[in-house]
Amino acid sequence: MNRLTTILTVGFLATLFGCGQDKSNDESNNTANQPITKPVENIVATKDQKERRARSEAFCKSKGIPVYGNPNSLFVDPEDKVTIRTKDEIVDRAMALCYLELISEKADKKMLAEFDKKYNVISKLTAAEKEFALSDHPTEQQMTNANWRAESYHAMLWALGYIDGLKYPNEVCNVSDDVKHLFSKTEKEFRDDAKLRSKVEILDQADLILRLDWACVNASVKNEVAPSGLDKSIVYERHYSLNWLIKFLNQDWDKVTTDT
Repeated sequence: MNRLTTILTVGFLATLFGCGQDKSNDESNNTANQPITKPVENIVATKDQKERRARSEAFCKSKGIPVYGNPNSLFVDPEDKVTIRTKDEIVDRAMALCYLELISEKADKKMLAEFDKKYNVISKLTAAEKEFALSDHPTEQQMTNANWRAESYHAMLWALGYIDGLKYPNEVCNVSDDVKHLFSKTEKEFRDDAKLRSKVEILDQADLILRLDWACVNASVKNEVAPSGLDKSIVYERHYSLNWLIKFLNQDWDKVTTDT
């Protein structure tokens, strides 16, 4: 089912109706083949790593979500080792992801051309994204993957201060609301009005989603449903996005991994 059922191009303001996906992105379908944890043990955790983990695990326990037992592994990097992506990098990524969502909804070529002209978006796509965007015959899986990038766009909006919080990942984001944050502004306005969240806020979310994804992968390996109503595809997209935001292993967007 498409997230957007109607798109009208009147100065890029749209009549948009958000609804859920009934397919998963291909990466989250392959979780049964992923290791449950990274092969890294006996980490000497810093004070901020321990405190961040404790807060995340308290949240998980409050929701009835299993937590990883080994106290000496499964951490995001400490604050002094992390450099967050710049505001301009995140703005560019948000525009690219919104564009991919529009393609996945089969927006007409005129609208896509106008979007590119307004936001210079083609220059912001990765090589793989550009290949998809310019393809006349993308596969169904490619379209589904692009559609799920709406959740990544949602995470970028949060990092840029356009939405107040990242809700519990059991329901898809409201695409109608999210696209208006961009469509209502010029590129300069969207960039200038963004207020990048602090490193602490972003790391807190990165640590939490690491543990939520571990719980989803752990359930998948056991042929169980994700615990406590978690949507594993939403969790995956958010984990992917947050790992990019914290420069996990310094990976480029197309190469981001979501180790658990």
